[in-house]
Amino acid sequence: MKYLVAYSADRGGQEALSLGMMLSRRDKAKLVVCLILPKTWGYPSMARVDAEYAAFLDKHAQKTMDKAKAYVGDQLPAQFITRSHNSAEEGLIATAEELGADIIVLGSSRGANSGKFLEGSVTRNLLHLSKLPVALAPRGFEAGPKLVPTRLTCAFAATRKSKATVDYCVNFSRKYQVPLRLATFVVRDKQMYPTGAGYQGENLVANQWKSQATAAQKTLLAGLQNDVPVKSQIGDGANWKEALTSIGWKPGELLVIGSGRIGPLAQVFLGSNGNRIIRNASVPMIVVPRTAEFHDDE
Repeated sequence: MKYLVAYSADRGGQEALSLGMMLSRRDKAKLVVCLILPKTWGYPSMARVDAEYAAFLDKHAQKTMDKAKAYVGDQLPAQFITRSHNSAEEGLIATAEELGADIIVLGSSRGANSGKFLEGSVTRNLLHLSKLPVALAPRGFEAGPKLVPTRLTCAFAATRKSKATVDYCVNFSRKYQVPLRLATFVVRDKQMYPTGAGYQGENLVANQWKSQATAAQKTLLAGLQNDVPVKSQIGDGANWKEALTSIGWKPGELLVIGSGRIGPLAQVFLGSNGNRIIRNASVPMIVVPRTAEFHDDE
């Protein structure tokens, strides 16, 4: 496995780096810390503005990467690189293809509440363009020097298309030798104006969905190989925050979310429920395209 960390000089870059280190720490996976710089003009200006700007970028890059190197220290072997591109998201995708990365790691927007994730423009664009899984670190995330992945929770939509995400999680759990949990979420959100059936009718529908999800989980578990410990759980709550909180989370846990059913088949594209999960989860997440495969170098 090779993790490409999208590093920046702000706190979000440090959170992404902390998550990348936690992921690679389990089996000494390859860690690449990448700083994307804006491109300068391809020819000098008469006023030497471009040369001055290029010198400023070089100084900024050196200072930023020195900070990243000091943060990693001797904890893990890591590669530190800079690339110039017209946009950060396109630069990250091009660099990931160049290096053969398996996952791109990003930090949260500063607009997020502590412990939660909020996508900025780079993340939003990357989730629409990337053909690779994207790992997301919540705001304030700090793994510490010894924390490793401890459990993988797969958001299971109880549909046939979500089986691909489960397969990715099974291989990931096998590689890292961590237990896997299937989680399906039932949200009983009472809107101001319910349907004609009223709140009681909507609650009956939610209970029926919960029964169907439980049955789908049991069917899926029966067909999985037994070399990976897998459990299932239903998150139930009045809203997405309560539903996610109800199942409990461990330090070092990762939540895996499959891409939505719309958008290009090979690319990450979140549906509305995926977006709600991302904004309410309190642990790092990995968003996986429907066609993504887990690659084990060994």
